Amino acid sequence: MKLREVLDIALEAGEILLRNGAETYRVEESITKICNAYGHPCEAIVLPTGIFLTVYSSEYESETSVRRIKVRTLDLTKIDRVNSFSRKITYNTMSYEEARKELEGIKALKFYPVPVQLISSMSVSFAYALIFGGKITDGVIAFAIGALLYLLNLYMAKSGYFPFLMYFVIGFSSGFISMISELLIPNGNAYIIIISSIIMFLPGVAMTNGIRDLLASDTISGLTRLGEAFLTVLALGMGVWLAILTVHYII
Repeated sequence: MKLREVLDIALEAGEILLRNGAETYRVEESITKICNAYGHPCEAIVLPTGIFLTVYSSEYESETSVRRIKVRTLDLTKIDRVNSFSRKITYNTMSYEEARKELEGIKALKFYPVPVQLISSMSVSFAYALIFGGKITDGVIAFAIGALLYLLNLYMAKSGYFPFLMYFVIGFSSGFISMISELLIPNGNAYIIIISSIIMFLPGVAMTNGIRDLLASDTISGLTRLGEAFLTVLALGMGVWLAILTVHYII
């Protein structure tokens, strides 16, 4: 395989991993495995917003490229598929066309259908309300709010809203509806409902990856991920806080 083709395959695999929430060390490790499988040493530097890769040939030639990552989400299925791809290519190298086709297939994988995601979000909110000591009434309210927040998040994400604003609106909506429901429905606990309905938006994976990157001495990536997680929690908290103040002021 030509040097440029090896570079392209490695970058494509790294981009899929980074776009879908993989840790920095995992992206660098997969890129290195792919390049080494074709007999080319490489140097890879991965940040949350980009990949810098240089691949060397035995004739002291090199190819360098940078891949900018603007949109990131979380899809463990794609991460698992690329991991399997990098392991498979180590033992059985593919042609450029075969490798490219497999990576395109991984990129084309779809999320679970919206109805399935909606039901999952509602079920998570209901279950956490009971886990946190709430009553069935709290669970039912959290169930309904969880559905509303998921649909709201889906709409804002498709409309291209600024992420900080999205989480602020989600926090405010959760807090406001929960506080109103406590007034209208007896024996309800608004705070349990709030926590249960927004818990699925908390950046647990980002915090875990940030700590993992720091432990692996990837300081910039670790601090960046932890900073994003902190801002997400801050936006949710500010939204809830403003909603509670608003309801108390109205009452």
